Amino acid sequence: MRKFKRAAVVGAGLLAFSGIAVGAAQAAPAVHQGEDIVVPGTSIQDCQAVGDELQNAGWIEGYACMVNSDGTVSVTPYYRDQ
Repeated sequence: MRKFKRAAVVGAGLLAFSGIAVGAAQAAPAVHQGEDIVVPGTSIQDCQAVGDELQNAGWIEGYACMVNSDGTVSVTPYYRDQ
């Protein structure tokens, strides 16, 4: 019985936390991922320079970077939903 009570308390806590997380996610502005932008580069700094330039110009909301093995980098843009 003691294990059941402990499990019930933990379960209730997880449900409460997930409800808070869902509420916060719904309040945040939605963004969607665009197609990768592939540009010449060999380092994460090259990728971040392109991503920062696009973000500072207001074209994108955020980005992710990846260095490719063929001497290019991929900037994955995130756009704010309208």
